[in-house]
Amino acid sequence: MKRFDTLNLGIQNMTMAKYHVYIDEAGDPGVKPKTGDPSWTDWFAIGAVIVSDAANPDTVDWVKDMKEAARSQEGPPLHYRNLSPTNQARVCRMLSRKKARVLVVASHKDTMRSHYNPRLGRANDQKFYNWCLRLLLERVTEWCYRRSLFEKIDDHSARIVFSKRGGHKYEELKDYLRKLEAQSLTGNLILSKRGIVPGVIHDKRIEVESDMNHAGLQLADIAVSSFFNAANSLAAKHDLEPAKTLKPIVPTMPGCKTACDFGLLRLPFAHQGQIPEADRGIFEEYGYIF
Repeated sequence: MKRFDTLNLGIQNMTMAKYHVYIDEAGDPGVKPKTGDPSWTDWFAIGAVIVSDAANPDTVDWVKDMKEAARSQEGPPLHYRNLSPTNQARVCRMLSRKKARVLVVASHKDTMRSHYNPRLGRANDQKFYNWCLRLLLERVTEWCYRRSLFEKIDDHSARIVFSKRGGHKYEELKDYLRKLEAQSLTGNLILSKRGIVPGVIHDKRIEVESDMNHAGLQLADIAVSSFFNAANSLAAKHDLEPAKTLKPIVPTMPGCKTACDFGLLRLPFAHQGQIPEADRGIFEEYGYIF
């Protein structure tokens, strides 16, 4: 992929952004297996829902409509895991009709655990999470850049909102993102097949919020949880259909017919190992060949 134009960055209003990126996760990002925990799974997924600044106010009504359709009796947040399988499929169908995009990185940690990279070392919990996040943001920033290019506008800035989770050191995470931002400008990203596209993220537009009253983060929960349940054949609510219905809003690369390696990224990469046969269905649905 050719290097993106770094000249047209501009000094933009840091309180405004062209895109809003809501990020959530499903599964445990820990690397060490918890053999004594019956709910433990080797799957971890992190995903993003992207909406334009113009569409962002509509996300409140989107979630309200989903709650009404699912007859959700819980409090303000709409949590995918608390919905019946029928309603999980229903809210995904509703999301698939919205002006949004969904990108997901799904990792099977068992096949990653013994992998060693001479430049990055062996992954611990934080390194593993950061790596998955970086792979997601590479694709998110590329989509934002290409979308603005398609619309013939100069602004491809994004506001990044993380769903607040226990166990993460968010100040360290912000430092990591600042480092990625700086490396993207100098061209020094490690494993830089892609890279964070310059001009999309900025540390003043990075937020960590509770999903309690945040519609965008509740949409991200729906998206990433549907792919987590689809990939994890051992999940209590294992089901491919909700994630399959999101296909209209999972982006592909220009010239590609499927979303594999972009809208949906599977880890490990092919040269690193394979995933269990029982878990392959959703990836095959999105274009992976085993």
